[in-house]
Amino acid sequence: MQTISKSLKVLLSALFISNILLLACVAYFLLNNRQNFSAERIDINDKSGENRIVIANTDNIPQPIIAGKTYKRAYSPAGLIFYDKNGDERGGLAITDNEETNLNALAFDYQNADAIGLLAQDNKKDNYFRAGLMINDKDLSGKPGYNINRINLITENGNASLVMKDNNEVPRIILQVDSLGNPSIEMLDKEGKPTWKQ
Repeated sequence: MQTISKSLKVLLSALFISNILLLACVAYFLLNNRQNFSAERIDINDKSGENRIVIANTDNIPQPIIAGKTYKRAYSPAGLIFYDKNGDERGGLAITDNEETNLNALAFDYQNADAIGLLAQDNKKDNYFRAGLMINDKDLSGKPGYNINRINLITENGNASLVMKDNNEVPRIILQVDSLGNPSIEMLDKEGKPTWKQ
């Protein structure tokens, strides 16, 4: 009859005990109805200790970091921030609710500024609202926070439009259906003056 080695017995005993402990923990959380937990900020780090994702409320949202330097955030949203391996911000989800407006945005960044963003906004003191997609070129000057807005697909106060701009952010083609349902196509010169409309 074959016998079990001492090291295998130790391993099996350890597995048995760890399973008992795991079951006890699961039972404890289920019996105490602790299916959720609360936190004001959660940092998810890589093995070197750099933040890769931060989830936080408005009081604990981190300031933006670009090329290792910290800048002041225009608003203090609640949300989720993504970071690259160097610790620089590379996008995120922001939920802003202040006295003036509700503004929700999802952004993905170039190395130094916003690249693409989805947003939804409605103001509290007037009837202004908008929702859309913004696409930016990278500003090759390298100035942190600078980009060149090129394409906006947006609905704003009932007017739906696709606006394409040149590299100076001047609208050059606007396709629109206004709040009354009237469609139009407009072309503009480099000064932003209309040259053709249909």
